[in-house]
Amino acid sequence: PAVTALLAMAAFTEANSVMDYGCGQGKLAEVVLAAQPQLTWRGVDQSPLMVRRFEERMATFGDRACVELLASGEPSDATVPPTRVDRFVSTYCLDLLSESDMFSVLDLAQRSLRPDGLLLLAGITWGWRDSLRTAFMTLVWELLFRVTKKTVGGCRPQHLAPYLRARGWTIIEERRTLPAGFPWMVSEVISARPPPGW
Repeated sequence: PAVTALLAMAAFTEANSVMDYGCGQGKLAEVVLAAQPQLTWRGVDQSPLMVRRFEERMATFGDRACVELLASGEPSDATVPPTRVDRFVSTYCLDLLSESDMFSVLDLAQRSLRPDGLLLLAGITWGWRDSLRTAFMTLVWELLFRVTKKTVGGCRPQHLAPYLRARGWTIIEERRTLPAGFPWMVSEVISARPPPGW
């Protein structure tokens, strides 16, 4: 549901270039590039395994897709595209990062996007009021994160809008999506414009 919401917000038909921070093995890129022949996609990831899988998955798209290994793990070290991109995407990545690294990703997005470009984010959030199932899962998740982060992959629920507003981003749309299956965590999906005057 979250990816469906993100695709609805993204207006990829009106874009020519995408930068994807925390691209993983390129599942989103594959879906979008197959449907949008005008697009190019540039992934960034700090995992050599994910970068290798991204390259394998994107082989059929030729020079429309490329990926950067962020060996340092520091968002500020990622290469800013020589030509600013139309969309900057990050899905289920910011919930892995420290607060300072989250701001670094937002700053990277600001440097990378055209003034009229779109930032598209998706991540897990708290589900206390959505259903008994999501409330229970949120409680379990919070406890596991405090006791053994590895069990939940280091991810934690977040509310991303305040971080965006603190950096001057204009939020265009914000949605909460209910999970279709386990692990029953609610997601939030946000689209935003870069700070005015950038």
